[in-house]
Amino acid sequence: MSKFNTKKTGFDSGIIAGTLTDTAGKYSDYELLRRVTLANLLFESDYYQSADTIMKQIEDLCHKVDGEKIIELAMECRFKQKLRHTPLWLLILANEIHGVSVKDALAKVANRPDMTIDLLQMLKVRNGSYKMSKPIKKGLAKAFDQYDEYQISKYRKSNMTLSLIDVVNLVHPKPTAKNEYALKALVEDTLQPANTWETALSQGADKKETFERMISEESLGSMAILRNLRNMTEAGLSRADIRTAISQVSSSWLTPLNFLAAQRNAIEFTADIDQAMEKCFAGEKIKGTTILAIDVSGSMGQITSSQSKFSRMDLAFAMAAAGSYIFEDLILVFTAGDDYQRMGKHMIWSNGKGLGLFNHYQSINAEVGHGGIFTYQLCEWLKEKGYAKDADRLVVISDSQDIDAHYGSDKKP
Repeated sequence: MSKFNTKKTGFDSGIIAGTLTDTAGKYSDYELLRRVTLANLLFESDYYQSADTIMKQIEDLCHKVDGEKIIELAMECRFKQKLRHTPLWLLILANEIHGVSVKDALAKVANRPDMTIDLLQMLKVRNGSYKMSKPIKKGLAKAFDQYDEYQISKYRKSNMTLSLIDVVNLVHPKPTAKNEYALKALVEDTLQPANTWETALSQGADKKETFERMISEESLGSMAILRNLRNMTEAGLSRADIRTAISQVSSSWLTPLNFLAAQRNAIEFTADIDQAMEKCFAGEKIKGTTILAIDVSGSMGQITSSQSKFSRMDLAFAMAAAGSYIFEDLILVFTAGDDYQRMGKHMIWSNGKGLGLFNHYQSINAEVGHGGIFTYQLCEWLKEKGYAKDADRLVVISDSQDIDAHYGSDKKP
């Protein structure tokens, strides 16, 4: 018996792929809340459910989960899953529904100045005004302790009706040695623009010279580098300079999708982007043997949300690319099958790793088909072939359109 099959989750009624079914896993209210928050981007509809439906699920579950557990989940959303809006929403609900103090958690979660604006905008949408509880007001004020002059200058303006100076006037943060000058200059409207490439270009600087200067100074942020590889090429920077810029990418806040987006815009730098991704995820190592199964069925080609240009397949392959560097010992499996015959098909992948995986998508599909996913059959195949014997975990990346479950099979993984 495989290790990952020794602890079975029970089955109960629940929502899979937007449909109520009796073949969903049986989870606690906290586990359901964790699933719905980590599997969605707040305010964005996905293929199966509208944004309003998702937000109602989150709020309904928050009524059933202890306030401190909601705060704990908000911290995970921000610092492990790198989500921006969801943790703020959870803290609002924890404070409103359970009356727990979110001051300290909010001060940590809002680690970018523009997140204070985000939270106040959420309150305005929810309650019709910027009126806030004392814990939220104190938490927002305390959040300013971690902002320096560069951050305050960078986020001083906003595309929304609210700006950073409005936040300062509403919550009255206490100046610290780190931000005293910046806060005073912000209020007096004398704060100098931050040293960003956007600021330089808006002031009339030459694009090529600006990028070359900031690469030399190592003052371009990691996200700015990844987002501007095509701009650098079009501006006429040398390949050596662009490779130097990519080598400067180093941030724990980047996600696999950030690297995939960069690679799509600058495919000729795939090897360099892969190296940068490996460096950024070096501290995320997961020990033991992991089987990572990627669903490559047809439904995975759907766009993830109304605000995204990436498909579920893109996300899955980006995760597989990152998995090459995160998992200590990785067995990578692609799985799909034939819906008509209700037969799954699976293949072990050993032909390269990293972002170049997506180049093999068509050959993978030709091998395993476009149907599925057949989760029960996948698990049985892994056991039959001996891959499951020494595995510590099985991770399946799928949109949950399980064909066995859809047709009422009583065989559950």
